[in-house]
Amino acid sequence: MTTLRARSTIFLLSLSLMLGAAESAWSAAGRNIDRGREQAGLIFQILASELALAQGDIGAAAATYLSVARQTQDPGAARRATELAIEARSPQRAQEAAAIWQSAAPNDPEAQSTLDLLNVVLGENEKVIRSLNARRDRAIREQQLDGFYDYLAGLASRAPNKADGLRIFDTVSRPDQEKSNVAYTLAMLHEKAGQHQEMERILRALIARDSKHAHAYNALGYHFADRNERLDEAKRLIEQALALAPNDAHIIDSMGWVYFRLGNLELAEKYLRQAQRLQPDAEISTHLAEVLWSRGRKDEAESMFKAAFSADPRNEVLLSTLKRLGISPARAHPR
Repeated sequence: MTTLRARSTIFLLSLSLMLGAAESAWSAAGRNIDRGREQAGLIFQILASELALAQGDIGAAAATYLSVARQTQDPGAARRATELAIEARSPQRAQEAAAIWQSAAPNDPEAQSTLDLLNVVLGENEKVIRSLNARRDRAIREQQLDGFYDYLAGLASRAPNKADGLRIFDTVSRPDQEKSNVAYTLAMLHEKAGQHQEMERILRALIARDSKHAHAYNALGYHFADRNERLDEAKRLIEQALALAPNDAHIIDSMGWVYFRLGNLELAEKYLRQAQRLQPDAEISTHLAEVLWSRGRKDEAESMFKAAFSADPRNEVLLSTLKRLGISPARAHPR
């Protein structure tokens, strides 16, 4: 009886919330003709959507919420439609819902970022570039250009196609590529796109302009160390980076990694343990695990691989290292 009463209470609360959502959606629409009939129709659509969702039909729920969003232009309904369409793996429907959401709530950064990413996923790069160019101009007027480029870097790095992410960032940032933060991000996107010579060219030019840019030295040095080439130069570059930022975990990690490539496993472990204590992320933990594995301390290595899995189970460095060492991900996965 208690369980039945609890379920009834939950249902009534849900019904109340859905009716409230319908009323809110109606108010946003601003219609005056046949209000009662329209309102009842919206309530029915929302109830139908929630019932479809309860039965596991996410696609139907997304379609119904999108219909409500089209009618009402309500940001709450549009957001719900976007979330459901993403969950249903329907990017076109999610894109339409997100466009309504962003139009109805133009100052909501989540609406804008969701729409941007969906446009990138669907390959509508020109639309994204036009929008970002307008926002860059606004950021200049509002003296928020650094924040704009932080956002743009995040969007470009999340593009499913690395070349698309690079093209978007390169096109929008063209007037500002002498800025150190812009040049550095552009170099990293070139690396992700496999354009290593262009990455090196940009980083060397950045170092020539800004001799105190620790991360430019580190990125170039780590790039050589990771490819196991020009190791003496890699070490010099990372030493310069470490002199500029002695407590940076990723630079300390790079120093450990170059010593690993040079065959000095003792110093490699020393630096990597220091880096891992400062920042136990997946990449640093993976580097330390590989050094321990190479030193024959398999149990310690597996423990560190598990730490890497806990930090980020989809990390590219972690997964490629396990594959290269012939270790099953299931063996390294924490239980």
